Amino acid sequence: MTFKYQEHINELSNCPPTDYQPIEMTAYRFVFEENQEQSENSFLPVLIIKPHRKFNTPQQCCQGYALSLFNTQNHAEQRYNQLRKNRPNISQTLGTHLAKGIIDKTDGIASSVDQKGHFSLHEFQHTDLSQKFEIITPLETS
Repeated sequence: MTFKYQEHINELSNCPPTDYQPIEMTAYRFVFEENQEQSENSFLPVLIIKPHRKFNTPQQCCQGYALSLFNTQNHAEQRYNQLRKNRPNISQTLGTHLAKGIIDKTDGIASSVDQKGHFSLHEFQHTDLSQKFEIITPLETS
């Protein structure tokens, strides 16, 4: 299968990693409301969004072309609140709302879910997760 951002992925060794697998599960992602200027970034990986983040290793760069997702609403909210402690304006880059959707085997391949409920998804070329996710709650209430 061809991945989104294949031209960038080709420049990295072992990307995506060989242990990534197709999955079927409910997933959660930080997003912006459709009427917000940054909403076009809601389903873009961090290395496609400008300005680009800086990564030190090829493995980190590979992750930069994947989407970050969570396996539960609670895990996503915990991570957001943890990030917000050190970066109060995190909503300007990560998102202001939490969206929920169903990932299936035709969407891409994913890492294993880590102990904090996070996983990375390398999307297949024609995947459009924006059509599969719906906002369920705001992330900041203050």
